[in-house]
Amino acid sequence: MSRTAGVALVVASCSGLLFAAGQRAGQPNCVNIATPAASKVYTYQHTETTGKVTQTTQQWDRVDATGFRERVTTPAGLQIKENEHHIVDDVSVIDKTSTLNANGKVVDATTFVPGIVADPAFRACAGKSWPIPQTTATYNPGSHKATTPAGTLTIIALHEKITVPAGTFDTVHYKRTSQSVDEYWKSIDEGVIVKHIGTLPMGQITEVLQSIK
Repeated sequence: MSRTAGVALVVASCSGLLFAAGQRAGQPNCVNIATPAASKVYTYQHTETTGKVTQTTQQWDRVDATGFRERVTTPAGLQIKENEHHIVDDVSVIDKTSTLNANGKVVDATTFVPGIVADPAFRACAGKSWPIPQTTATYNPGSHKATTPAGTLTIIALHEKITVPAGTFDTVHYKRTSQSVDEYWKSIDEGVIVKHIGTLPMGQITEVLQSIK
């Protein structure tokens, strides 16, 4: 996998994980997005163009305005994901993302300069869009670097109903274009991604919420 494609997957993953650490008063044509409950386990099915299908579970230990800590169980075992981000104009901007093993040891980390625009954080407003600036990603170990292209984050619709195996959800539908083209449907009440379709140079991936327990 190329380093640029790797950045795309990191951002695609993190976009489903950066949530509101608080809420603001609603405004016309705007909605507040809930924070996911730490007590819940979210199960996803990940499907690739090649036909490969895998399932993962996600559970959050911490979510706030400066970052998050999440436990992800894959067929390869348990990983811990940590993010450092800040909020600008209601958008999460990733400064650093790290993967830790089950013992809490850092396996890899990626820093972004400037921070990379991810997704709506505190709220979403109809028709709003944000420019995504070009950034430099530095991967460790190895200190390899890659440049991510500029792009756009756009709110497509509010209160869009979508049905997946986990149920029917009231969502914010938004699109992010940069090194990949990604569409997301985020549950307004649960604060998690219900469906994600990502198109990368290597093909298309789809992630769908299977259950909430």
